[in-house]
Amino acid sequence: MDTLLVDGRYTAAEAETLLSRLLKVKIDFHLARIDTVNSSEENIKHSEKRIKELESEHRRINQLLKNGSYKHVALRASLTLEFCPDYQNA
Repeated sequence: MDTLLVDGRYTAAEAETLLSRLLKVKIDFHLARIDTVNSSEENIKHSEKRIKELESEHRRINQLLKNGSYKHVALRASLTLEFCPDYQNA
């Protein structure tokens, strides 16, 4: 099942705000996962790695938006849901 999350043209400032908020939600998700008492060491390491990747992407995107001569940015983001009934989150 596919869901279109973002599809439009935005000013560079609007795009920066929207992308920053989306990335913050994902980073906060991983921070909360790390704080879970029964989270495995493997899950913690994965979350720490993803946080670093997301922060790096955030910096790169912000730099492009702030330093570029772009007045508008087209954004399109979709999400694909694949249901896995046998998956267990350790």
